[in-house]
Amino acid sequence: MKQVLMGLILLASFSRSFAGDHDPKSIIPLLKTSKVSLLDGIAFAEKTSGVVTSAKYEVENGALMLSVYTVPEGLGGEPETATLTELAGPAASGTAGLKAEVFADKEHIARASVHMTLFKLSKANIKQVIALALRRVPGTPIDIRNPRVANHRAVAEVVIACPSGKATTVAVDLLNGQTAVLP
Repeated sequence: MKQVLMGLILLASFSRSFAGDHDPKSIIPLLKTSKVSLLDGIAFAEKTSGVVTSAKYEVENGALMLSVYTVPEGLGGEPETATLTELAGPAASGTAGLKAEVFADKEHIARASVHMTLFKLSKANIKQVIALALRRVPGTPIDIRNPRVANHRAVAEVVIACPSGKATTVAVDLLNGQTAVLP
């Protein structure tokens, strides 16, 4: 089991191919089109689809999209028996535009399994992780990057759109809550 888990963690750490554009320079100008904040999308997903383990805005075909990964059964089970899902849709449609999909492809299952496992280890939920990052850098959260193992630590990188119009990334240690602004 440990070898399988380590394999999943390594796969998620090195697998960084995504469908949409995650560049904050593309996302920040489109935030004004959104009818749902990242935190409101997380709250909606928690009510309708279970524990949230990742959330982000991305740009697809020029439109701002919101994506929230969830585990409907909660964090008590094992990833191999969990239903790993994504609520996603156009941010301009608010929560009404979010549609649920159960992951069936290997890449998403592996990534979502790692997210689930790391949040099982964490004393903080995703909203608390974002709050820790916002204490370090005020602004609008736009992405809680794939929770992963970096330098032997369980971390989540929270990307924040600052009032200046630029983005800052804050790494949050999922085990002890320490934060660091990344260059």
